[in-house]
Amino acid sequence: MQASNVPQLIIREVERNNRNRRTFVQVSRDTCGENFSPGEDNRIFFGYQHTHPHERPHTKQPIAVASVLPALPEDTHPSSNFRSRHYHMLTFLFVKRDFQQMGYGRHMTEHVQRVMTSSLPRPIRVQSAAKAVHFFEKLGYTAIGEPIECVCAGTFLFRTLQNMEKQVSS
Repeated sequence: MQASNVPQLIIREVERNNRNRRTFVQVSRDTCGENFSPGEDNRIFFGYQHTHPHERPHTKQPIAVASVLPALPEDTHPSSNFRSRHYHMLTFLFVKRDFQQMGYGRHMTEHVQRVMTSSLPRPIRVQSAAKAVHFFEKLGYTAIGEPIECVCAGTFLFRTLQNMEKQVSS
């Protein structure tokens, strides 16, 4: 589908509660066949498809979800530790299969980046599945180090991970 024909994506940060956690897990399961849940300190975003400009957006079920672990303002020193809280960390991004390759993942990622860096302009990191490395490279992320082989990965999708980082301008 061409980008001009793709319905708009309405992105909302949602409250951390059991209902939204279940919805997040359901979208992850629909996307990759595994249950993934955002961490306790993560901010959660849902993306809803908006098909017509004169109608209310469809808000029953999100077609995309993302979670981010924000950087800590008091952690002022960059670290070689990839999971350092000096950096924002995109922890999960899932777009339901029927809605992939339409630009929704890019919209979710760019929105989350803007939200995170508007209050604290720090680099953003992600541990990308090998299959998604090119997606993140197109968004300006660069690989850090060699791919990581995960022996105990629950799903083939996350068997090989690549640490990646995007610099932001302050």
